[in-house]
Amino acid sequence: MKDLDTHRDLNRSRPLDVHRWSEYPEVNQWVNGFWEEHLEARFPAAVTGKKAKKPPKAMFKVLFLDLYVAWLDDPDLSIGINRDVNAYKVNSRYNALHISQKIIDVLDALLELGFVDQHLGSESARRVTRMWPLPPLIEHFKLAAFAEYAIDTHEGKETVILNKKEAVDTDDLDALDDATKAKTIAIEYEDTDSPVIIPSRELLRGYHALLRHAFIDLSCMEQPVVETEYWNGKRKRWETRRVSLKQHNKFVRRIFYRGDWSLGGRFHGGWWQQIPSALRKFIRINDEITQELDYSGFHVSLAYALEGQQPPEDPYRLATTLDDFDADTQREIVKSLVLIAINAKNEAGAFKAFRNDWNKTEDKPEVSVKMTDKLLRHLLEVFRAENDVIDLYLCTDKGVELMALDGRITAHIIETFLELGIPVLTVHDSYVVQQPHQELLQKTMDEACKKELGRSDFKIKPSKTLTPRLIQVFKNQDRAFNDYDYWEALREQEKVVAGYATRYEHFRKWLEDNQED
Repeated sequence: MKDLDTHRDLNRSRPLDVHRWSEYPEVNQWVNGFWEEHLEARFPAAVTGKKAKKPPKAMFKVLFLDLYVAWLDDPDLSIGINRDVNAYKVNSRYNALHISQKIIDVLDALLELGFVDQHLGSESARRVTRMWPLPPLIEHFKLAAFAEYAIDTHEGKETVILNKKEAVDTDDLDALDDATKAKTIAIEYEDTDSPVIIPSRELLRGYHALLRHAFIDLSCMEQPVVETEYWNGKRKRWETRRVSLKQHNKFVRRIFYRGDWSLGGRFHGGWWQQIPSALRKFIRINDEITQELDYSGFHVSLAYALEGQQPPEDPYRLATTLDDFDADTQREIVKSLVLIAINAKNEAGAFKAFRNDWNKTEDKPEVSVKMTDKLLRHLLEVFRAENDVIDLYLCTDKGVELMALDGRITAHIIETFLELGIPVLTVHDSYVVQQPHQELLQKTMDEACKKELGRSDFKIKPSKTLTPRLIQVFKNQDRAFNDYDYWEALREQEKVVAGYATRYEHFRKWLEDNQED
């Protein structure tokens, strides 16, 4: 059966998750029932010869559960599956369930029986095959009588990744074709290659167990999904991305870059890294309002610290302002340009990346001049002159080294909170905890910097999450301060919509029923 749905948006897809799994009896009974009725006779057990590490039934379970999870998230979502037999490396550390090319045989059986449809990929289009469930399979999905939390990620899924290149952020991935995405794949390694590997894996094993039993959601969302607009650089247009807030989108990995254990090491993953920053003030952990703290201008501060110097109060505010901008607008341009320059290999790359980022930023300041190389070079040269201590960190590919530092700092913060059984959500150099733990977080951030750099005087700023105490502070500082809008914003922040409340109640009930897990 091929391409019954000719109007399907094939760009609305995600790759097959080969670690989709569950050990819950009710899930296994549901999966086994379908297998025995429709597919078991097509895949008789081998009685002689070398047996595969995983039988077709296990391949089916992964495929079936991932199709179900995708359908729950978004009925219009397709799953990308590679039909190239060389794409499945049974003995790879990134394939804990030993999924082989035999999964294609299972897909073909489901196609023949009319349970799924597909759109074949092609090398010329640089796109893998897309598949999706058809009504007969959807009817079976509707029979599921268990909580969605019973389906999760297999515990053997590798959490420590060594990439050929830098980790590609979600914004970039959505604009790439499948062939280009494949170039970012992880490479094999041995656990003895670096002393950081095993401790990182153990840390994330405990972290995932903690996150699995924590309710993390947005109190402002009726549905557990965030739709955002992003700039698709490949297609040169704005497109819509859907970010699921569900249990399965809480998986976090530690990724090292360029095949080098000394580069990168940041923590990637979790839906909180994929949503607009303005929504993070609505994050609740176990139904408690949260607070976000982040290091101010961290990579610039790290560069100064590595040179044994203190950064200026505001390094982005230059001594003179160009006629083309007001001082605040120029500061925003310089800040963006400098942060990009720290991660660039040369000036040309920095200017190109700046323009790409500037063009896709919706809330950027209004300016009437073009961001030419000449203009950007002038601003960067002035910044270099006023911050000559860190000149060697600009346009010299130093970003991945600084990321290694903030990755180690984040590891310390996660470890400290894990020992206390407190969830902390990380967004690189920004951290989210329940409000009662704000002071502990600030103390831990200072301790992490002290451990890595021998100093703890880095600026830490809170997010725009409001509290009655913070509003009163504003009022005390300025008696003429009009606090009406702030109290309105606080009420909006504290509001809980019905959809969120229902999700929390379902999770709380599931947790009570499965305390032994």
